[in-house]
Amino acid sequence: MKIKLPYTLNILLPIIGWSVLCSSFSYFLIISLADFSNEIAYKSFLYLFPLYVIIFGILGLLRYGGVKFWREEQIKIVNNNISSEGRFRVFGTEDIKKTFNSLIYIANSTTVNILAGGLSVIVLILLTVWINQATSFDLIVIFIGGIIAIFFSCAFSTFFCQQAMFKEVKECRKILVERGENIENVQLSSIAPKFYFLFFLPFFTVFIVLLFVPSFSFSAAMLCLLALIMTFIIDRVLFIYLSNALNELEGFAKELPVGERAVFITGSLDKEIVNLSEALNKASEQIYLSKKELEDSKEEMAKRVEELEKFFKLTVNRELKMIELKKCIKKLQLKMGQE
Repeated sequence: MKIKLPYTLNILLPIIGWSVLCSSFSYFLIISLADFSNEIAYKSFLYLFPLYVIIFGILGLLRYGGVKFWREEQIKIVNNNISSEGRFRVFGTEDIKKTFNSLIYIANSTTVNILAGGLSVIVLILLTVWINQATSFDLIVIFIGGIIAIFFSCAFSTFFCQQAMFKEVKECRKILVERGENIENVQLSSIAPKFYFLFFLPFFTVFIVLLFVPSFSFSAAMLCLLALIMTFIIDRVLFIYLSNALNELEGFAKELPVGERAVFITGSLDKEIVNLSEALNKASEQIYLSKKELEDSKEEMAKRVEELEKFFKLTVNRELKMIELKKCIKKLQLKMGQE
């Protein structure tokens, strides 16, 4: 029997899994670079770092899984209104609007929660090893390794969360637009930070390689390869996300020549794409009205031509009859004159 998880938990599980992978990468990176001359500091890092990661991972699962004492109102709304498969349980306008706003809130807050959890783990482990008399070099290495893990985790969560919600956000927006609801005043993210992530990903990869230059080994090569693979995965998720928006534009462009009123609905949460969709809808409306006016003008022109043709037939027939009458009169006059 398949277990049906809450909608938000289905989204969070891959993010948690990715964050654990990033933490593992950071964990082995720190062990490889740090001295840990103090045995107590080394063992405290060795055992407590995974423990802290597991604790905050469980807290995230409880929060997004719908536990009453930990969940937010937006998570409750989404899980109540959308099934684990992404099907809507409600169809009222107010419920759809609440669901739409809650989806946007979750998409924007997930990265913040990942960032807060990661920073909490770094602070706790730094305090732990500092109390156990770790060296300054060890503290710096732990801090750098933790920042790298947080960066990769936040990058993936930003892209994946919006990609996972794409279909549901689009459906909500479509329903609200069709019902004439105003959804312009919505807090949207920008596409620019996503490209900043792409800019810094190679930077972090090169930075990791440079860390290993003095003692390059097989383990160092494997860590660098893993970093490149992680970079590729994040780039791939971003590519899919942007491809969906571009495919929607292509589909919209194909609908324009049909002649019907075309409305562009996107599942994106980036303000640039949403602003573009609004501009396209305004242009589409103008094109539709222009076509309508042209068709009305053609119909009016056809009516005028028809009226002119009727008028022409009437006047020509009248003139022909007048000519016939004149001929008849002349014949009669000639006949009367002869008689």
